[in-house]
Amino acid sequence: MTFRKLLAGVAAAATLLSGMAFGAGSAMADEVKPATITLNGEKTGAVKGHTYKAVRIGSYDHASFVEKDDVTYVESLTVNTEAAVATGATTALNAAVAEGTIWNTGDYQNNPVGYVASESGYFTSSPNKPWSGNLRNFVSSLVRQADFQAALATATPRVAFSSSQVNSGASPLRMALMPAPRSEVSFGSNAKNVDHTQTDSIPMLVGTKVSGKDFEGQTLGVVNVKNQTTYINKVIVKNNQEWVGTTERVGDTVTFKLTSQVPLTVGYLNTAEKPYRFFIGDTMSKGLTFQEVTSVTIGNKTLTKADDGATATADQYQLTTTANQKYDESDKDSKATVLKFDLSNAVYAAGQNASDSEATAKAEDTITVVYTAILNKDAVHAVNGANPNKVTLDYTHNPDDNTEHHVPGPEVKVYTYDFGFLKVKADGQTSLDGAKFVIKQGDQYFRFNTTTGLWENGTKGADPEDADKFTGTNGVFEFKGLAEGTYDVVETDAPAGYLSTTKAEFQVVITSTDKDEDGNVLGTGHKIEFVNGNIGFNLLTNLKADGTAAEGGAKVKNLKSITQLPLTGAAGTTLFTVVALLVAGAGVTIAIKSRQNAEA
Repeated sequence: MTFRKLLAGVAAAATLLSGMAFGAGSAMADEVKPATITLNGEKTGAVKGHTYKAVRIGSYDHASFVEKDDVTYVESLTVNTEAAVATGATTALNAAVAEGTIWNTGDYQNNPVGYVASESGYFTSSPNKPWSGNLRNFVSSLVRQADFQAALATATPRVAFSSSQVNSGASPLRMALMPAPRSEVSFGSNAKNVDHTQTDSIPMLVGTKVSGKDFEGQTLGVVNVKNQTTYINKVIVKNNQEWVGTTERVGDTVTFKLTSQVPLTVGYLNTAEKPYRFFIGDTMSKGLTFQEVTSVTIGNKTLTKADDGATATADQYQLTTTANQKYDESDKDSKATVLKFDLSNAVYAAGQNASDSEATAKAEDTITVVYTAILNKDAVHAVNGANPNKVTLDYTHNPDDNTEHHVPGPEVKVYTYDFGFLKVKADGQTSLDGAKFVIKQGDQYFRFNTTTGLWENGTKGADPEDADKFTGTNGVFEFKGLAEGTYDVVETDAPAGYLSTTKAEFQVVITSTDKDEDGNVLGTGHKIEFVNGNIGFNLLTNLKADGTAAEGGAKVKNLKSITQLPLTGAAGTTLFTVVALLVAGAGVTIAIKSRQNAEA
């Protein structure tokens, strides 16, 4: 079984090492020196610090060499199947060959790996993702066989160091399968910059150098690691922009968008015994109530929801909702809601399609889940914190055994704010009942539903109705659970016995003071500023120079007499002028009467 240039076809298989040294000549197997395998990754950290095992499936005999331009190349060699994996290799080859092919005869009797080497034209795989093909089918089947798994269990794990190499150890490695790297295990001090978001690579077939030599035009002992990054992300969508922190009114609908990427699933099983899994988990804190799923898409394909309790097909997703959960270990209320989106079959099917194919859903496509929730009456207000919402991804990460990997995603937060004031008599201290106020933005009045504990939109573009008015308690008015913004606060009804011509009008400006440069709200810091809206007089009191409330809170006066009016600017001058004219007029009247009396 001597072969020359056996690897021309195999070299194109990006799933395997391009130089799979299967072959030939004058150097005997026991003369081959210990080998080093060099691993290349597409991204920094994709190889370094990851742990690999190598299982020898074939050995070289009778290698011959040729000199060309002062360089020595391997001309031919022989490949023999390792006895430890022969049964599994036979099973894998039987499944991989074309129907009706008889291979286990003649020179290849009991030598399945040798047959694969000799038929490099048939056993090829795509050089591009998802690396599918007959060679990939053979390799994927081989690694699941019992004898291969036994050999794998006893193989020495080796960590790729900074040069992205794995030393095979003292014994000659020759032709080997490199099963998936274990990116989730703990590593030693050499694990700096390890990228643990990478999936475990699909198994890779690699041929080591022959006495340190390569085939001409074919480098041996080098493999491109076939792993990939699968992420999970989450944002809030508001005003057609994406945020990680926003402010909302209690009762408002908040839109959340979850995104991930279809991983390549070629080389993975999806059977009853070893199902492929892809679960997106979403946890809402107690201040958020799930409303509905807006859309679930993979690339250009829209998925529909499967019936409750049914297994989702490749065209569907399944959603389970679990209430009264802990948001985290510090949660003592256990009012969080957990959503679980099962996209397993849809993602598996999409991952079988090359990223450059015309399929509507394919590898590397974006997975998008959009749903809405309401900021509810249990919302945490900014004086105490935020209303967080987090996401996770659990998916089949290792093609060797279909084990799952947990990927924590980002947390987004919703903030809401409060303000209030005290209605007082003209002395600025004594609380006063009986006044009514409305709150609005533009011509839109807001109501608070005391039954649901939620804000609602009230009258718009017309005079406010009674349902729009707030009465307060013992003079205390509280407006809790509002978004950042400017609000008009108008007194519509003065208490009995008080002037109706001097009712208060002012603005309240709520501003988050803890934002990043993009406008994301990052913390609870905020400012509540009161701005007088009355012309010529000001009924606001107990404020600092910047308009924020002093100790004891903002206060709003009511008056019984015009003389109690706290005047400002020209209005004060005008009033005193009127009073002066009245006094002068009175004097003129007295003078006229006195003259008349004198003439009489």
